[in-house]
Amino acid sequence: MVSEPEVPWRRLHPASLVVNLIPTAWRTLRSTWPLLLAVVWGGGRLQGFVDLILVGSFFATAAVRTILHFATLRYRFARGRLEIQQGLFSRIEQALDPARIQNVSIEQNLFHRLAGLVELRIEMAGAGSGPVDGMLSALSVDEAETLRVQLGRSGAHVNASAGETEAFDAPGLLEVVAYGVTAGRVGAAAIGIGIALDLSTQLAPGALPTQRFGAYTWVGLMLVALALGYALSAGNAILRYYRFRWWRAGDHLHFESGLFTRRRMDIPVRKLQLVQINEPILRRAMGFATLLLETAAAPGPVTGGAVPAEGIVPMVPREEAVERVRAAFPALDTPIDDALHPCAPRARSRAAFRGALRWLGPAVGAVFWFGNPAAWALVGVGALVGWLDARRQGWQVTDHYIVVRRGFLSRDTWVLPRQKLQSVHWVQGPVARSAGLAQVVVWFPGGRLPLPELTEQHARELFARLRPAG
Repeated sequence: MVSEPEVPWRRLHPASLVVNLIPTAWRTLRSTWPLLLAVVWGGGRLQGFVDLILVGSFFATAAVRTILHFATLRYRFARGRLEIQQGLFSRIEQALDPARIQNVSIEQNLFHRLAGLVELRIEMAGAGSGPVDGMLSALSVDEAETLRVQLGRSGAHVNASAGETEAFDAPGLLEVVAYGVTAGRVGAAAIGIGIALDLSTQLAPGALPTQRFGAYTWVGLMLVALALGYALSAGNAILRYYRFRWWRAGDHLHFESGLFTRRRMDIPVRKLQLVQINEPILRRAMGFATLLLETAAAPGPVTGGAVPAEGIVPMVPREEAVERVRAAFPALDTPIDDALHPCAPRARSRAAFRGALRWLGPAVGAVFWFGNPAAWALVGVGALVGWLDARRQGWQVTDHYIVVRRGFLSRDTWVLPRQKLQSVHWVQGPVARSAGLAQVVVWFPGGRLPLPELTEQHARELFARLRPAG
């Protein structure tokens, strides 16, 4: 018997040493900037010297790690698998089966672009919340495309303009900005303003008498934080989704976007676990929705709101959202917006009660802090939002799909193929039991999807319908 010739190991491109070192140094700088400020504006020479040595040790560690990564990493495609070896003192060997790969993506930042290289990322089932299973940075474009073909992504390099593909409408720049604005991430802005105030008092003591700030000043700072938060969200959206486009080629969905770092990713339709239509109230008022396409590479419970996704279509006209879901699930056999069954009537009262309890703490804090009894109205607002949320809940179960809708301020609709189900749970707490309610929760690889609360009898019937036979 003649044995197959040994496949030689390959190394990263020599330019990867520089290409990887620059981003690593930048990440180190972002994590050590407080120490750098202490070095510049430190209280004494000795302390500044100690801080400088500490910062230098961080950069030296990052440089050594990058050098060892380049010197020890080897890869090859042999025996039908992608094999990767790396590490000097702690050796790590991986054998990635193409049949179990969820996503393959190619990223190219500015430094990759200057060197003519790309970064290949491979994600297996369950890798979404942790490190990437296989990452090769940096490879030549030809090497990366060859590996993609060997991994079963032969159509990944097809352009959206090719005749055998179906290209979908892509959001323009203004729509991308609107996506960022409606995301409303203000936490980073608030932290930034707090840091700015702290630095101002450190660099120029007495310049900002924060203890004498009045109510109008604090309101102004909050408005500035909101404006800065919206600006940061819009800028982040542009960085991630500039020149976004997506298309379907054969049985793969392809996505490409990014301003400075371009990312190209393909997802086999058969690997899709879940499709989510996310509609925050501002985005909904504009007539748009966001599509999130999940595979088993991004595990995590689905309980409401947007969850991390491999494929994201930032802005889709609401009237086209259902049709775009069919790009992922062509055999979808149920309407999504219409004919959804509501939750049980008593569930609305329970949702209103939970909403009131959720807002009780802020109301008590506001009354205690400002001494204004009008803040108790927050409890009524919470009850109203909870009731509206339950009123908009809906569900539908067919022979092939499960559809669940939930939310008022941020409405979400999930579409889950029944073939992805792993288990079905029937849940009933003591309070729900006293109200004659119960809930069915379906589990799929990497997450769970709770259906709205139903009457106990209805929930048992649905549970018996969904649980595996035998």
